[in-house]
Amino acid sequence: MKVLASFFLILSFLVQVVYGAEEGHHGITPTQIQNLIWWTVNFIALLIILFKLLRKPLVNFLQNRKETIQREYEELLRKKREAEAQYLELQAKLKNMEDEAKQILQNYIEQGQKEKERIIKEAEEQAKRIMEQADLYIKHELEKAKEELRKELAQEVIKLAEKRLLKGLTIEDHKRIFRDVVESLKSLSIVKH
Repeated sequence: MKVLASFFLILSFLVQVVYGAEEGHHGITPTQIQNLIWWTVNFIALLIILFKLLRKPLVNFLQNRKETIQREYEELLRKKREAEAQYLELQAKLKNMEDEAKQILQNYIEQGQKEKERIIKEAEEQAKRIMEQADLYIKHELEKAKEELRKELAQEVIKLAEKRLLKGLTIEDHKRIFRDVVESLKSLSIVKH
């Protein structure tokens, strides 16, 4: 409709130009106007024929294109929703992984603390055993030293007694040796206890 209105507007303009040329103005000749009208009619006829022939395919093409674009748009929206869902799922997994990592770290810390306490306890027990063994060893060595001392003292007493016997003993000597032996035995019993 707009094309036809434009055509009539141009045609009326041309008619005014032709009448203006007849009144003495220089303008377009009637032959040129006839050619222009003929070409215009041919052009309009071509447009009408093309419109009649191409209208359905063009409308179908445009309709198909619209549907294709609509489908692609809906597919993109679906993919966007899926991507958002996956994003939320991955965020949840990431948060869970962070929580799991914290839990694992906490477990390792607790295990390390327990292991530390166990090692300290074992070391204390081992130190206690070593101290007990050292005490037993010291007591054993002390008893051994006391026994050696008793033996040496007894040998010294015997040597002293032999010396005095060899010198010739008097009754006073016997009494004195007896007292010395008794004193030695008393000192041995003190060392023993």
